[in-house]
Amino acid sequence: MRFEHPAWPARAVRLGYGLNLYPSRDADGVLEGLRRVARPLAERVAGGRASGVGLWMPAPAVREFLQDERRFAELLALLSAPPLDGFTCNAFPQGDFHGPGLKARVFEPTWAEPVRLDYTLSVARLAARLRRAAGGSPPGAHLSLSTHAGAFARSAPPEDALVAGLRAAARGLARLEQELGERVVLALEPEPRSIANDTHELERWLTRLHAGADAVTQAALARHLGACLDTCHAAVEFEEPRAAFERATAHGRVLGKLQFSSALALARPGQDPAARARLVALDEPVYLHQVTARRADELVRLTDLDELAAALARGDERLLGADEWRCHFHVPVDRARLEPSGGLRTTRAEADATLAAALAAPARWGSSELHVEVETYTWEVCAGAWGGAATRVEALAGEWAAVVGELEAAGWLPAGR
Repeated sequence: MRFEHPAWPARAVRLGYGLNLYPSRDADGVLEGLRRVARPLAERVAGGRASGVGLWMPAPAVREFLQDERRFAELLALLSAPPLDGFTCNAFPQGDFHGPGLKARVFEPTWAEPVRLDYTLSVARLAARLRRAAGGSPPGAHLSLSTHAGAFARSAPPEDALVAGLRAAARGLARLEQELGERVVLALEPEPRSIANDTHELERWLTRLHAGADAVTQAALARHLGACLDTCHAAVEFEEPRAAFERATAHGRVLGKLQFSSALALARPGQDPAARARLVALDEPVYLHQVTARRADELVRLTDLDELAAALARGDERLLGADEWRCHFHVPVDRARLEPSGGLRTTRAEADATLAAALAAPARWGSSELHVEVETYTWEVCAGAWGGAATRVEALAGEWAAVVGELEAAGWLPAGR
C-alpha cells in the first residue's frame, strides 16, 4: 500500500507484509502462500488499494517462474487482480527457510560463492519483469531486494571474495536496469553475529566495498547497493533508533528498505528466574536466536539460546547481573509485551522510534520511496507462545493496523484518501 505526505509531495512510503512466513519450497508453494496469506490479508486491510507484499521465493521457484512462461503468467495473475504490490523481495534465505536444522545455514551460500550471485540476480530479474508487466515503476522509485551482508562471522570466507561477489551483483543490477528500465537496490542487512553485526559494522563494510573499485563499479554500487535496516536486529544490539537510521543512510547511500520487526527483551533478568526459564524454553531447531546482554556500557553477545542456557548453568554473573537481555525472535509487532505484567516484553518501542526517524527524514532515503516490510515469520515454531488472534490472517491484520497507525500519526496517509 502506498502512503503520501502533503509536506513531501514527491515522496512516498510503500508498506508490505513479508511472505517469508509461508514455508514455500517451489513455485506451487509461492502461489499457495499468495492465495492463503497475501490475498486474504489484502481483503482485510487494503480497502481496494494495491496491498504490498514482500515476496520470498526459494531458488527452485525463481527458476521455474523465469523459465516457464505459463508459471510466470500464474504468478502475475495472482499479483494483478485485485492488485498486490510486489515492490520488495527477500533474497536472504535461498532455500528451505523453515526446515529444522537451518540455524546459521541461513547465511549459505555466502557472497563468495557464484550461486549466491546467480540466485540474487535471478530474483532481481523476476521482480523487474513483474514490475514491467504491471506498468513499470514511477520516476525515482526502485525495487528493493534484501540479502545478508556476506556471511556468518564464525565461518566467513576471505573478505576479498565477498567484496568481489557484491561488486559483481551491483554491476549485474546496473546491466538489468539498462535492459528492463527498472532500478533494483540490493539492500545489505546487518544481523547479529554476521560479518555486519550492526549498523556500525555495515557502514564500515559498505565503505570497504567502495574502496578501490573502478569507476564503473563505483557508479553501480552507488545506485544499486544500499542498506536494509531491520528494527529487530538493531534492537538486539541495543542500537539507538535514530542513530541506527542515520548510519544506515550515511554518505548519501540508499536505504533499500526498512524491515519492521520486534525482538524479545527481558529487563533485570537476574531478578526474574521464571521469565529467564520461559525465554530459554523458546529455543527451537530452525532459527538462530542471538542474545545480547547489556550491563552498563558492556555488551555480552551469544549466538543462540542454547549458549545462554549453558552460560546460566555455569552461573555466569555477566548475564545474571545484566540490566537487560534482548533476543532475536521477530515477534508480533503490535505487541509491547508477551506477558500481562513484568517478564518478557518486546522491542516495539524501538521499532516505532526507528520508523519515526525514517519518516521524518525523507531526504536521507536515497530514493523517492521508503520501503517498509513487516517481517514476523516465527509463527509456526512459536504459535503457542504468541497466542492472541483466532486466525493467522487476523493476527497479521493486527500487525498491519499497528504500523499503519504509526504512519498516519506521522502524517503519512494512504494514497487516494
